[in-house]
Amino acid sequence: MSAASAQLGFAAEFVLFLVAVAGVGVVLRGHLLGGRRQDRVLLAAGFAGVGLAAFLHGSLLVADAGAAAVVVPRLLGLALLAAGSARAGEVASRRQLWLGLGLLALAEAITLWPSLADLGAVANGARVLGALGLGSALSTASQRSISARVAAAATGTVLLVVLAVSVALSAVLVERIEDEALLRVGTRAATEVHELDRAANDARLSAKLVAQVLGSARGAAEVGRYLALAEAPDSPQAQLAGEQLKSDLATIAEAFLNKGSLLAYATDDGVVLGGTEVSSPSMQVGISGSQAVRDTLSDRQEHLSLTVVNGEPLAAAAAPVNVSVGGRSVFVGVVFAAKPVDEAYLGLRVQVDQQLSLAVADRNEVLEDIGAQPDAETVLDAARAALDGEGPTRRVVGDRFVASDAVAGGSEPAFAVVVSAPTTVVDDTRQSLFRTLFLVALGAALAALLLAGLVGERIGAALRRLTRTAEEIRAGNLDARAGLERDDELGTLGEAFDSMAAGLGAMTGELRDAAIDEARLRSRLEAVVAGMGEALMAVDAAGTVTDFNAAAEELFDLPAADVCGESVTSLALAGTSGDDLTARMAMPRIEPWSTTGAVTRRDGSTVPVAVSCGAVRGPAGEIGGGVVVLRDLRPEREVERMKTEFLANISHEWKTPLTPIKAYAAMLSSRDFPPERAREFASEILLGAGQLERVITRLVNFATVSAGRLELRTEAVPVDDLLEAAEARWRDRINERHTVVRRVSRGTPAVEGDRRYLDQMIDELIDNAVKYSPGGGQVVLSARAGGDGVAPTVELSVSDRGVGIPADRLESIFGDFAQGDGSATRRFGGLGLGLALVRQVSQAHGGGLTCRSRAGQGSTFTLVLPAAETPTSAHGRGNGTSSRVAR
Repeated sequence: MSAASAQLGFAAEFVLFLVAVAGVGVVLRGHLLGGRRQDRVLLAAGFAGVGLAAFLHGSLLVADAGAAAVVVPRLLGLALLAAGSARAGEVASRRQLWLGLGLLALAEAITLWPSLADLGAVANGARVLGALGLGSALSTASQRSISARVAAAATGTVLLVVLAVSVALSAVLVERIEDEALLRVGTRAATEVHELDRAANDARLSAKLVAQVLGSARGAAEVGRYLALAEAPDSPQAQLAGEQLKSDLATIAEAFLNKGSLLAYATDDGVVLGGTEVSSPSMQVGISGSQAVRDTLSDRQEHLSLTVVNGEPLAAAAAPVNVSVGGRSVFVGVVFAAKPVDEAYLGLRVQVDQQLSLAVADRNEVLEDIGAQPDAETVLDAARAALDGEGPTRRVVGDRFVASDAVAGGSEPAFAVVVSAPTTVVDDTRQSLFRTLFLVALGAALAALLLAGLVGERIGAALRRLTRTAEEIRAGNLDARAGLERDDELGTLGEAFDSMAAGLGAMTGELRDAAIDEARLRSRLEAVVAGMGEALMAVDAAGTVTDFNAAAEELFDLPAADVCGESVTSLALAGTSGDDLTARMAMPRIEPWSTTGAVTRRDGSTVPVAVSCGAVRGPAGEIGGGVVVLRDLRPEREVERMKTEFLANISHEWKTPLTPIKAYAAMLSSRDFPPERAREFASEILLGAGQLERVITRLVNFATVSAGRLELRTEAVPVDDLLEAAEARWRDRINERHTVVRRVSRGTPAVEGDRRYLDQMIDELIDNAVKYSPGGGQVVLSARAGGDGVAPTVELSVSDRGVGIPADRLESIFGDFAQGDGSATRRFGGLGLGLALVRQVSQAHGGGLTCRSRAGQGSTFTLVLPAAETPTSAHGRGNGTSSRVAR
């Protein structure tokens, strides 16, 4: 099928399909055609059948227009259209429809009649006219509706544009595809000529190589053979030399040349004596008369040529053979080498593209070929055109692309290369192109048809949309919009209507957003106020409490529900001079103010506070109320008390050992004493210095532990050694009213800890036991194994029978600078750091400190420390404990 016929068929099926789709759309709008329901069903089915056939053939899903898959639905559709249109629609549209049906029936008859198979273009033309007839009938029927009329006009315009563009594009692309195919075939012909030139050059190199091998004779016998061949070819010596030469050529060909290559030797008068693949006399005569041999005999230079020898195309070359005689070079013959351009050679050339066919021909006959060829006359015509000087030729002959190019063989071309390829590739490409264009154009046209229908519907629905929008706004949907984007009066009305609705909606939205922002801000402020550590309350301009946060509830010991809504003067808040601060709060001022005072709680207790008050302004800048923040000063007062108490304690602790040091030192410096007396004074000085050193060491250790810089050098410390050493240290430091008793349970393991800090912790506990048992008594040092079996521990306890500790003070005694009661500071002395230091050091060891005590009955402090990995048994005997009393 020609390109023009294919394009006409494409246009016919494309138009027919779109008309069928439009027909289904018109039929579905019953008011456009009228008539009975049964008639409309027949029309819809008929248009569907015609459209299906057009789609199948137009998209080339079924390439044959006479196939049953195309003909059956098309004829059935035409019959249904004829039956359904008998009573449907007006007379004018019915006549147009019948005219179109007749033309379509004619097209089918031409397609199906065998003798009219060559009239495919006429059939396609009839289909185009028939489709236009159906379209005209549909356009007439659509005049009853504005939307249908607009859709029909728009669809017709788009159809023409898409059809014109598709046909033009397909024509350009098909022509381009054919040109590319011809160019490819022509390029291949030029490539083959170039390859033949390379083969001739390879033959020249082979001839030169063989000539050099033959001319390299060194002995007198070898030189004599060549001279005999040249000077006396009929002599017996020349005959022997000829036989030897044939053997040499065979050996050289086998060693250096490709299989199938021709190799021959000719004397200086052109007689071919022999070689490989040249046994026939006709071949020898042809080689002798070849252009390359004649030129080499003439000028004794290398020559190559593409020639035909004995009816066989060859890529040949000749090279002179020279031997050295008496120091001079003597020309004795010619070496002829050639590559046959035969079927084997051509087979190798078409391996990369099996669809190509190659042929070598002169003006009179096809010399060699391979592959499916055009008829011989076509090949010879192409070869003659190239050989007659027309240059490379490219043409389409029947169902094949044919290209030819001449091969230079000397003064004029000897033969030509003809390359051909089937047009089926282009036909397949063209068919694929038409299928793609059909589907793309079809999609665009259907989209345009749908869009045109929507535009027409919008025109008729404009007033209905305005009415519906007004009803929605009246029902409370302020976001409803008509959305009539038109340039006519309805568009102007719709724009004004939407503008009014937008203004109303914006006003309502702003009010809603303002309410949401206010609620969000209020929630945020309430969260901030509720989470404040300071007490906060707000009053309005009349002095009424409006806000009262959780911290204020705790400070005043009053719930917010009882305070909010009441006057601020109902609260008890006095200044340092006794003046009522609530009276100032009830009358907010622009200038902020602050002071200190005291809150009287519901239970009568007072709490010192710092008061800050500021004004809240209204929208016009007026005073709308005030905000009061009250900060509890009890923590600050407690810090001040602890600081004062610590300074008093530290001065006392330092002054106590310094007094005897200073007194004894003054006495020693002012008077002479006997040695014994002086030693007593020095001992007292050393004792006071030791007490002072212990105070300083305790402060340094406490600071180190509090800063987290405690470095432990742990080891396994036997418990008995630990307590025995403690007993020894305190033996001379306690008075006669106290005794130290040591008890260690049998099987108590060693302690894992730093010996320095273990001694210090035990000393602190013994010091407390002695200090807080002024009446004397036993101080018991005990040790036993503890733990739950998973993590073994050792419990070291120090017990006394002193004043004891009230139950409500058991936890507070472990705080910094804390003692049993406030009066104990001066009664018993000390800094209040001992127990805090012991607890922190024990925790650093991975243990802890506990206390059991009752007021007036003494106390027991227990160190719980990790046991060493290798248990060490105590040295006790008898009942499992050992004891020793020191006085």
